[in-house]
Order: sequence, then structure tokens, then C-alpha cells
Amino acid sequence: MQLRRWQSEALAAWEAAGLRGVVEVVTGGGKTLFAQLCMRRVARDAPEARFVILVPTEALLDQWWLSLQEDYGLADEDIGLWSGAGTPESTRLANIMVLNTGRWAAPAIANAVPTMLIVDECHRSGSPANATALEGPHLATLGMSATPEREYDEGFRERIAPSLGPIIYRYDLNEGTKDGVLAAFELVNVAVELLPDERRRYDALSDRIRRLARVALRDPEAEERLKALLRRRARVAGVAAMRVPVAVHLVEKHRRARALVFHESIDQAEIILKNLRERGHSATIYHSRIGASMRRDNLRLFRRGVFDVLVCCRALDEGINIPEARLAVVASATSSQRQRIQRLGRVLRPAPGKDHALIYTLYATEHEERRLLDEAGRLTAADSVTWQKSAVSRG
Repeated sequence: MQLRRWQSEALAAWEAAGLRGVVEVVTGGGKTLFAQLCMRRVARDAPEARFVILVPTEALLDQWWLSLQEDYGLADEDIGLWSGAGTPESTRLANIMVLNTGRWAAPAIANAVPTMLIVDECHRSGSPANATALEGPHLATLGMSATPEREYDEGFRERIAPSLGPIIYRYDLNEGTKDGVLAAFELVNVAVELLPDERRRYDALSDRIRRLARVALRDPEAEERLKALLRRRARVAGVAAMRVPVAVHLVEKHRRARALVFHESIDQAEIILKNLRERGHSATIYHSRIGASMRRDNLRLFRRGVFDVLVCCRALDEGINIPEARLAVVASATSSQRQRIQRLGRVLRPAPGKDHALIYTLYATEHEERRLLDEAGRLTAADSVTWQKSAVSRG
């Protein structure tokens, strides 16, 4: 493979650090192929080495399984899939593990045979329970994430870095777009209405939040109640009914474009899928309630062009490689900056004939609008950021 500049620099940094360390690289920058480059480097000097690849979700397990076959060239029998759905009878050359299973399986392999440990989305391994999967002797270690530091605790400093090594290389979205590693992109933020009953519930919760926030300054026990109210308010906004027809309308505007549609609610994602199919779109879906084999088939068929639209929920937030998509509609999202970076990256990956990407983000509240305004000030790489009012009325 022809290496990108960042991959050459990161490989040199990883080798200089003794084949240990974490790379912080924007989603879509090519982290999976970089990891496979590091695998080849280890296999060159230690052909007996086995590879343990830790991932946080079944979706990433599916993605690595595809990539190790299609990009790295492994046969299916050389790959072991370790998860709650089952484990192989013996260790394979490459062993992909969901973190929960990796807590016991990864150290057992590391203590039995020479291994290289790869931790994808390594920020997820920083909890006390998940960090047990990092234990054991390893010939080499590699952590990868667009956002390796954890938002709410010291798990990176206390657990991830001691096991995998420090951050040895950083490469962000603005750099990736400037270098042409990521596609040029436009951001379009679309305002949608809350229905009258949704607005009443949202405003009532906002009033309660304001009152409780004043109390929480004096009463620490009120903080948990405040968090619960904030979650309830976010839920009201996140499942606002108008997000569904507006998302469908935006996909309709770009018929035949390879599109991803994100929604926080599986039930509403299914409604979006139903509406798209009724309008003649070749659409499929990917979420955690679908069986593993069907998920893999849907992902593979979308990548091959059998389906034009893939509707998904949080199961696709981390690590899925689908460069063919050039349109994204974020129908609803959490307030997590990490999730936002991940979802942008899903559609910014380059692909043959893909000159730019278009990302629509729906927002229904002033809190969402403020987050998007803040983002517009930071994302200097965007070709443009525009604001629209939805053309779909609630009538």
C-alpha cells in the first residue's frame, strides 16, 4: 500500500517508542490500515506472533473481520471471532475480541503465545473492568482512537497509557482534510419543529432544570436528580416526531446518492427505513437488535452498492469503514463531542469518484443550535456551513 504522510510518520514514531503507543487520528484517516501495517512490521520479525484485536462493539468486530480478509488477505479460518455470541475452539492467527470477552480471553492468549495487542477505539478500555483485557506480556501494543482521552475520568492516564504506551502521534480532522486524506465536505444544519405537546414537555423540563440547578449548588444530592432531568429533556428532543419526515425528505433530495442516516432511536430508525422503502429507495438498516450475520450482510451489501441507503443507530458510531457514503443525515444525536467526530468521519472517508461529502444535521432546540454554532467556529476545514429551516411542515 502507498502510505499516507501521517501513516509513515506514525509508524516511525511507533517504532521509535519500542513498538508501543497510542495514535490519535481522526475518524476516516485510515487507522485500521495503519494497524495492519504495524501487524506486518511485527510479523516480519516474529512470524510466530499471534494478533489480539480488542474492539468495543459487535459492529467493529464485523468491520475488522471484513478488513482482515479483504485488505490484509487472511483466510476466514485464520480469523477467530470472540464475543458473547461465541468463541473459537482454539487461538487463531488473528483474534478479534469484543472487550467484554477480551477481559478473560486476551490475557490468556498473551500468557500462552507471543502476541501483538491492538486496541481499537482504545478510550473504551479505560474502565477498571475493561482494562483487565490489556493485561499480559505483549511483543507490541497499539492503541487507536480519534479521542483517546476519556471525558469523565482519568482512565487514559491511569490504565490505558501504562498498558499500551503514551500518545505518540496526533492527526486531526482539519489536517486530514487539508492533506486530502478526508473528502472535502459541506455542513448543512437544518432546524426542525417540536410538536406542541413536545414543546410543552421540553419547556416544563427546562423550568424544572433551572430550579434544580440553583439547589444543586448547595445540595450535592440534587446533582443526580438534575442529570436525570437533563436526560429526560434530551430524550424529548431526540425523538421529536418531525425528525423522521425531515430525514426522509433530505434523502429524497439526493436520490441515488450513497447515504447514511443516523438516529438515536432504533424504533424511529425502523420508521425511517419503512418510509424510504415505500418511496422506492434501496435501503437497509444496521442496529444492535439485528442478528450478527444479517448485520454483516447489510454492511457488505451497502458497501457493494446493492443498497443506496443505510439507516443506523449507535452501533455504527465507532470504527465502521464505509467510504462509499457521500451523504449523511444526522437525524438525532447526543451531546457527545466524541460521537459527533465519529459520525462525521463515517462520511468523510475518501473513495474513487467521491469529490466531496454533504452532512445534514437536524436540530430542534436552542441547546443543539449552540453546539453546532460552536462547531462551526472550530471546523475550519469545512467548505461551507449553512443553516436552513426545514421545508417539511407538521401539517
